[in-house]
Amino acid sequence: MSLLNKLFGQKRTILNPTFIKDFTKENHQLVALNELYHKVAEGEQKDNIDRDIKLLKYGIDGENNVYFELKNSFLPILCLHDIRLEYEDFVAQLDFVVISSKFICILETKKLSGNISIDSDGNFTRTMKNKHGKEFKEGIYSPVTQNMRHVDILKHVLSKELKTNNMPIMSLVVMANPKTIIKKYKCPAEIERTLIKYDQIKATIEKFQDDKSNQYDLPEKDMYDIAQMLIRLNTPIEMDFNAMYQLSSETSKRKSEETLREELTAYRLQTSRVEQIKAYYIYNNAEMEEMIAKYPRTENELLEVKGFGKVKVEKYGSAILNIFNGD
Repeated sequence: MSLLNKLFGQKRTILNPTFIKDFTKENHQLVALNELYHKVAEGEQKDNIDRDIKLLKYGIDGENNVYFELKNSFLPILCLHDIRLEYEDFVAQLDFVVISSKFICILETKKLSGNISIDSDGNFTRTMKNKHGKEFKEGIYSPVTQNMRHVDILKHVLSKELKTNNMPIMSLVVMANPKTIIKKYKCPAEIERTLIKYDQIKATIEKFQDDKSNQYDLPEKDMYDIAQMLIRLNTPIEMDFNAMYQLSSETSKRKSEETLREELTAYRLQTSRVEQIKAYYIYNNAEMEEMIAKYPRTENELLEVKGFGKVKVEKYGSAILNIFNGD
């Protein structure tokens, strides 16, 4: 403890990992993509959205591995997940931020397929296998360089916002795929120290904490002030999915499957009561699900739905199409 802490007997209350901004597998981007997937008709656009959902889930699974290690580390730290700093002309996406009394650590999470090797110049190469089992290699941008840029941005923000200029800020690049082999015996020492597997998180942070050369001792109030500053400056980006997937405004206005199912079920029940017939005479569940999948907007499109002939479309088509075309 610092001299002031010793003099006034300040007691530490942060004894275990405390998440100020917690991790969740259902982030807003994944929720939005899933909703969009169900609105878009079959085709290349839907395939691209499905691909991006799978990639996003893959990355989230990697972050979940890191979250588990932090949550169960029994270390006296504050943690934040998924902080996006947009400050002056700088932007930094921070996967995890760890705040201790002696340092801040930014964890860049990478769940990469294949094995990673780093040469003596610090170049990263990934080795993978194609669908035929043949190995191929590709160079990738150094995540260590990427995260050091995040460190520099956070130092700048701390200096401007809290007048904090000398607090140690550490960088860790965490490989979150348990199958990935990291070959770093030829890499520069700085990269070797900062590139770890996710099961090494606790031991690495403990080394930082036990470093005798680091005499920094931050009061808990200041630890919370830094965490709250990051929450205040967090600026999540809203993705323009219409532009990303070249969707028309008409497509973007499509209702979700859940909404359609509720409205179609309500209309069927109300109409069956008025006509005093069984609800499935109007359309059964299989026909309703096919309608939802095909999303008809015209009478001709409704005629393509199994079970809908001219008589049924003339009788119920206008009301049904209002459900699909309405706001």
